[in-house]
Amino acid sequence: MILIDTNVLVALVDEHDGLRSRALADLGKLKGPFEVLDAVLVETFFLLNEQYLRQRVRFLLERLAAGHAHVHADLWSSVFDWLEKYARQEPDLCDALLIAAATHQRCAIWTYDAEFTKLWRSPEGKPLQLVGSATKARRRKPKQP
Repeated sequence: MILIDTNVLVALVDEHDGLRSRALADLGKLKGPFEVLDAVLVETFFLLNEQYLRQRVRFLLERLAAGHAHVHADLWSSVFDWLEKYARQEPDLCDALLIAAATHQRCAIWTYDAEFTKLWRSPEGKPLQLVGSATKARRRKPKQP
C-alpha cells in the first residue's frame, strides 16, 4: 500500500504545479493500492481553493481507487511523541500522521517533501519507506574550478 502526501495530490491535479511532470511520471510507474489520510485531504483542499481543482481531486481519487487511511486511536501517543521529538524542525501534524500510519501499516509514503528523506524517521528511528522519484539518488554536477 502507498500513502499519498499532499504535495503529490496537488501536483497531480494542478496543471501549474512545478512538481506536476514528476508526479505524472511517477504515477505511470507506481502500482497501488493507494490510500489517503483525512489530514492530507484537508491540506490539499486548503491549498486548492478553486472548485475545479477540488473536483479533480475527487476524480483522481476515484480513478486510483484510493482508499481511506486513518490513524488508530492507539497511535495518538506515538504521533505526539514524534511531534515532540522533532519540535525544533517544526513538523506539521499531517507529516506526523503519515509517518505513524505508514509505520503502523508497514507501507510506503509517496511524497516530494525533502524532510522525509533527509530528516524524518519512524518513531523507532528507522528510515521511512518512500516511493516516487524523490527517493532516487541525484547526480551532483562536479564543481567548476
